[in-house]
Amino acid sequence: MGDKGFSALFPIICYVFFIVTMPLVKGDLSYSFPEEMKPGSVIGNVAKDLGLNLMTLSSRKARVDIEGTRKRYCDINMNTGDLITSERIDRESLCGEKPSCVVKIDLVLENPLELHRVSLHVQDVNDNSPKFRQNVIEMEIRESAEKGSRFSIGAAHDADIGQNDVQRYILQPNEKFILVVENKKVELSLENKLDREKQKEINLILTALDGGSPQKSGTVVIHITVLDANDNAPVFKQAVYKASLPENSPLETVVITVSATDADEGVNGDVTYQFGHVSDNDFNLFSIDSKTGQIKITGVIDCEEINSFEMSVEAKDGLGLLSYTKVLIDVNDVNDNAPVIYLKSLANPTPENVSPGTEVGIINVQDRDSEKNGQVRCSIQQNVPFKLVPSIKNYYSLVTTGQLDRELVSDYNITIT
Repeated sequence: MGDKGFSALFPIICYVFFIVTMPLVKGDLSYSFPEEMKPGSVIGNVAKDLGLNLMTLSSRKARVDIEGTRKRYCDINMNTGDLITSERIDRESLCGEKPSCVVKIDLVLENPLELHRVSLHVQDVNDNSPKFRQNVIEMEIRESAEKGSRFSIGAAHDADIGQNDVQRYILQPNEKFILVVENKKVELSLENKLDREKQKEINLILTALDGGSPQKSGTVVIHITVLDANDNAPVFKQAVYKASLPENSPLETVVITVSATDADEGVNGDVTYQFGHVSDNDFNLFSIDSKTGQIKITGVIDCEEINSFEMSVEAKDGLGLLSYTKVLIDVNDVNDNAPVIYLKSLANPTPENVSPGTEVGIINVQDRDSEKNGQVRCSIQQNVPFKLVPSIKNYYSLVTTGQLDRELVSDYNITIT
């Protein structure tokens, strides 16, 4: 071994600093396409857009890597060079109400290692109908209410965005009320005086319509009981409540307490709380005490899945007057994920006559935690004729450090930590 330069091997330790040591091809790719396309639908042709022939795609082992997700949204058709959908892509699940929905993927080529960042802009389609939080809205209004008095109604919610979101409302024609919509605030305005002796109850149908094509709608019944005066709606102490908590906090942990007061007395000033619009997922993660306004954790909070929540809370007095506040909750990351090492490629067997510095494998290291908790260090065992070279982002090249001799050593077991 002394004659062949293998008398001494040196320890190799590498650190992940996300340093790019190989240049990216200019002009990373960006595609826009509608959500809910069938699996196998074409997003774009990466071979054409990168100026590669199909033989190059295959010989360089072109593939799609998606970081930080358990789902694989797209793949490459090696016969055509098309980037195609591999499963259902739902914009609302990915991005909620954000106006822009972008999925970042990596297009990886080998020999030499080359990485292209691909931005997938998922466009909204009108696949959701407007929904009210309840099927029936119960209201109690005193007959002494003055003409022009307004009564708040919870707005409808549509998971779609932009033009596909709620655009207008239609109130069933009636003699007593008209509808007023201002800045997404929906109210009934009293057009003619109430008379409890003539009509104790009023049922109205309110319809919310979106702007999609075809147009979708949702309805709610407004049931009004005519009583005697309730002059004040509840008032929250804060317009916005903010809180933060570490992920994996125990169930029943108190996140924050909201509070509203009502200037009326008796039942008119008796305030109860409930969530306004929250997603089904958020509803399963948090609960609110109807009497105290205390919000608690009822599910597993995972920062890697979602790092913030926004919800509305409704305060209602004894006769149905409403007010709302907003609750913002930030989730802090804890170091609850171990780094994972992926062997992306390995030239096996390796010819013994390869030159020192030859790339024989590709390693990828990922940690789902964020910031400092997501930084990892990578090292390779001593006394082997190989080393790890940082390449692009969290990729490493496994390269030879000397001449291999099969007659001396026919195979190596390499440990990477």
